[in-house]
Amino acid sequence: MRFLTVLWQASGERRMALVLTLLATIVGSAGVLIVINSSLETGAGSENDLKLGGLLLFLGCAALFVGGHAVGQKITSTIIEGQLDRLRVRAADLVRRADYGRFEQIGGHSVYDALTRNSAVVVEATAVALPGVSASCALIIGGFYTLQLSPAVFAVITVMMLASIFFYRLSQRRTRLALQEAGASGTLFYALLRHLLDGFKEVKLHEPRGDSLEQGHLEPSSAALRDAQVGAAVQINRGVNTSYLFFYLMVGTIAFVLPSFIGDKRVVAQSIYVAVYMLGIVEMIIKAIPTMTRASYAVDELQAMERELEEAARDERPGDRAAGFETISAVDLLYSYYDPDGTRSFTMGPSSLELRKGELLFIVGGNGSGKSTLLKTFTRLYRPQSGTLLWDGAPVDESNVRAYRSLFSTVFSDFHLFDRLYGMEEVPEARVNALLADLGIAHKTAYRDGRFTSTDLSTGQRKRLALAVALLEERPVLVLDELAADQDPDFRRRFYSELVPRWRAEGRTLIVVSHDDRYFHLADRTLVVADGRVGAAAPAA
Repeated sequence: MRFLTVLWQASGERRMALVLTLLATIVGSAGVLIVINSSLETGAGSENDLKLGGLLLFLGCAALFVGGHAVGQKITSTIIEGQLDRLRVRAADLVRRADYGRFEQIGGHSVYDALTRNSAVVVEATAVALPGVSASCALIIGGFYTLQLSPAVFAVITVMMLASIFFYRLSQRRTRLALQEAGASGTLFYALLRHLLDGFKEVKLHEPRGDSLEQGHLEPSSAALRDAQVGAAVQINRGVNTSYLFFYLMVGTIAFVLPSFIGDKRVVAQSIYVAVYMLGIVEMIIKAIPTMTRASYAVDELQAMERELEEAARDERPGDRAAGFETISAVDLLYSYYDPDGTRSFTMGPSSLELRKGELLFIVGGNGSGKSTLLKTFTRLYRPQSGTLLWDGAPVDESNVRAYRSLFSTVFSDFHLFDRLYGMEEVPEARVNALLADLGIAHKTAYRDGRFTSTDLSTGQRKRLALAVALLEERPVLVLDELAADQDPDFRRRFYSELVPRWRAEGRTLIVVSHDDRYFHLADRTLVVADGRVGAAAPAA
């Protein structure tokens, strides 16, 4: 199975220890079988005839099995958890290096779902991996042990084992497809559930929306997930039941058919005991099969996710934080969005603009006109599909794009609010709290012990907290996308009349997306974006 291959490849320097513990469990299990069967052969089954040597050997084999199992479990857990740790760290690094547009297509929720759901399945399989392998080996040893008891018993066991393997593999041809269908159904259901959880206010206020989401989408999706999971379980259990069938046939044949052909009753008794013992081993293997099958598919999904992130990652060279700029020019920038079927849904550009050091630039336009896309391309979050960015006359490319991005502090309309000042832990607590007070949210949150005491704020207050973080970054260009929206009238007036001029006087260059036309006169220039294109610059009023 794929899971076992990954476990073996990842074992590295622990490989020898893993092999030794596996051998210990195999030898211990086979030793128990042989010791007990030998006692049957010598007639030492009664209490009076029990030999101390046989008892000690039995206890030694049992201890070897239990000890090997315990140590092996720790080793396999260490290996698998180490691989998952590597994968989590690798995924985080790839996400950081991913092209923003490509990452949007992948979806952060898909990465999160793949990591959490599949990691849990892999961890579950760790508990049954070593017992399953040792049981399989013990099963083979037990089969060969019967050869010295009776060639007929050995022949029956061999035929039944080979038939079981053949029909098991035959029954599992559609298992991967069934697991893929269950995985896709699960992704769809949890995406719909996110709509219910994230859009709780909207659902609560609009009963028809809630009814449609619940009854028209969530319930059918849940039913589809249920059916897909049942289908996958049935498909896996088909192989399990096949194995059960053949091993019960084996026990029945040895117990009821072979005695007619074997004259030695002692051999018959020993063969029946071996068959029953092997059936117990088969039980262990069969219990491990469904978990191992799901884990193998989970490993494939995790590796597919890693490959997808690798394809999205850009080979951008590390760069120092940019000291500043005189001009940034965008020449014929173009960026397009595409639907899943490849149809172009919206295009921003080709658009050109120039930003000069120390100026206050307003960008205006209707909803959906392309303002945010323009800014994400201008700040080089989006990689332009055509056109050029010039930083003081030099093209922005993979050699300097990281340094170029460090020119900008942003608060986009779809910003994320962090609970800590990641990367700015050295900023004094008093300075952060003074800034929160200046922005009028000190009564709602504070900065203590390296984190904000609360981020459970209104939309406008959350924007102000994000603004505080952006200001603390102290970068040359401050990009504010509709920050004044959702603010109360007093703060909106103060934002335009006092704060923006102050930040400009401190040496910052500002790009402000706004609909508040009564403040446009404050800008050096106002650019109008319509239908994805930047129009002629409007002079300040």
